[in-house]
Amino acid sequence: MTGTRTPESPREQRQAWRNLRGTLIPRANWSQVIVGLLCFLLGLSIVAQVGQREEDSLQGASQQELLRLLDESGRHVDSLEDENAELDRTLATLEAGQEDDAAAQSAAAERLEDLEILAGTIPAHGRGVRVTIADPTGSVSTGTVLGVVQELRNAGAEVLQIGPVRVVASTAITTSADGGIVVDGTVVSSPYVIRAIGDPAVMEPALKIPGGAADSVTSAGGTFTVRAEDELEIDAVRELSEPQHARVVK
Repeated sequence: MTGTRTPESPREQRQAWRNLRGTLIPRANWSQVIVGLLCFLLGLSIVAQVGQREEDSLQGASQQELLRLLDESGRHVDSLEDENAELDRTLATLEAGQEDDAAAQSAAAERLEDLEILAGTIPAHGRGVRVTIADPTGSVSTGTVLGVVQELRNAGAEVLQIGPVRVVASTAITTSADGGIVVDGTVVSSPYVIRAIGDPAVMEPALKIPGGAADSVTSAGGTFTVRAEDELEIDAVRELSEPQHARVVK
């Protein structure tokens, strides 16, 4: 037999909903509360440990980065110091080279000046002797004058001048039409003045030795005087001619 269910009253329905909510709402006892608190504290501890690990990790990475940058900076400084030292060495080398070049140029200039003096292309001055040969009768030959010049050269004369003419290795002394002398095409009249730069303490005695240059002049009828001078000027110069046949070997 089938029974019919009578409808519930509104009051009964409200009671049923309250019972259902009560069933769904969890009811915590003291043990559940303690367990919950422990889980909460454990979670806080885990979060704190993770945060500390992350902070430690960041701090460690920052220090490593700083150390790496410091190491790179140190290497860069060392490299700059090495480069600076190399530049200093290069500068020292260049300065030494410049000094050597300057010394070489100075030596070359001095050597050139010596050669120009010997070639007779520039004036000269220094200690020496002044020789005067007087020939009033024209009896002193060119050979006698040439002997005086040769005696001066043997005694160390470096620069010579007869009258207004500079004497060099190729100088020729000949006889003029009136009985005087001609030095490289220039007529020189008596008295013949010969200026010689060199050591006067050597040249003067050499000219006066018995049977030497002075005796030759006096024997020929002339007069011979020699005077030492501390500052002797030789102002005559020669113009160099272009070589016609000689060429530089390359």
